[in-house]
Formats: sequence, C-alpha cells, structure tokens
Amino acid sequence: MHTTMMRIRPVSMRAVQRSMAPVTRYVNTATQHSSSAVTQAAAATSQASTSASLGQWKPGVEIRMLYDGECSLCMKEVNFLQGRDAAAGKIDFVDIAAPSYRPEDNAGITFQAAMERIHAILPDGTIVTDIEVFRRLYEAVGLGWVYAITKYKAVESAGNAVYNVWAKYRTQITGREALDVITARHRAEQEGREGSLCRDSSGNVTAACDLPSGSSSQ
Repeated sequence: MHTTMMRIRPVSMRAVQRSMAPVTRYVNTATQHSSSAVTQAAAATSQASTSASLGQWKPGVEIRMLYDGECSLCMKEVNFLQGRDAAAGKIDFVDIAAPSYRPEDNAGITFQAAMERIHAILPDGTIVTDIEVFRRLYEAVGLGWVYAITKYKAVESAGNAVYNVWAKYRTQITGREALDVITARHRAEQEGREGSLCRDSSGNVTAACDLPSGSSSQ
C-alpha cells in the first residue's frame, strides 16, 4: 500500500492580504456609507429639534429678543431697537407678556425665567442672557461699539452684577408689583384661573394666586 503525501506550500501574508483586499474594500465602503447615513440622520434630527423648539424663525433674523411688554423702561429700549432694525429685520421681537407667548416655541424659556433676566435666542437655538443680549442686539443694529467693552470678561462680569440687581427689582422700580407676585399670578392664570381672583374687593392680593410668603404688591 502506497501512502500519498500531500505537500502543503506555505502561504505568505502578502498573498492573504491580496485575497482579502476585495472583502476589506467592501467592508470599508459599507462602513463609510453607514457612518454618512447616521451623520445625516443625526443632523436632520438636530435641525428638526431646533426648529421645533424655536417655532417659526423668520428669514434674515439673527437674534430673537424676549422682552416684557408691560415694562415701561424696557419698552423704551425695545422701541429704540425696533426703529433701528425696521429696514434690516435682523431682530425678532417676542413679548413674553403676550397671551400668545409659548415657551415651547422659544427654546423652553418660561415666563418666569424670562421675567427674572433678559433672554435672547440665536438661530441655532443657543440661549444668551444678561449683558451679552444687549451686546448682540446692538451689534445687530449697527451699534456694536456701545457694548463692545463688555467683551472683556471683567467688564462683562461687573455689568452683569449691576444688571442682576436692576432685573430683580425692576418691576417695583417702575411702579409695578414685586416680581414674584407677578410671576405667581401668571402661573395661576396659566392654570386656568382668572387674574381677578388674585385680589379681593379692596384690591389686596389674596391667596388665590398661591403667592409666595413675604411677597408684596407695593
């Protein structure tokens, strides 16, 4: 009986790589397509999410200003900016005191948050507050030099400190009720109760609005 021995020739790594090349190219191509599809889907989702949280964004608008339409001093600033921006239309002015105001159309910014400090929204959904809002608004109307110095962090911090004091007491300074009283009444109205329930026959604030303890209507 004869035994036939098979000789196995050694296979070089180069030969293996050559044989695997088509498979490698296919895998790489498939991975690239998959990655591209995922990236595009993520971008589309992000864009849709931003659009949904900003409501209708007007063409050409660079910044959306949220303002208190019942604040007399605030309205002087708003009227000035509206006059400067009338032709360019770079600023979208949104009155947070209007019944039509919806946080879900404005990056989730609630009435209370917007009352406590000034807010603005950029086209990509970025929220800016305090002195930076004024700087960006004045840049939009061609008066960037007015707040240019606040680009220095130390100056901006000092400006914010002063602004925060003003923001806290602005309603009382302008002859309105305390800020917490106003926001509590608004919350009550949002819950379906009429603002008249917040006062008794003598005009005094009542508990109907669930006003915070220590609040004053003075």
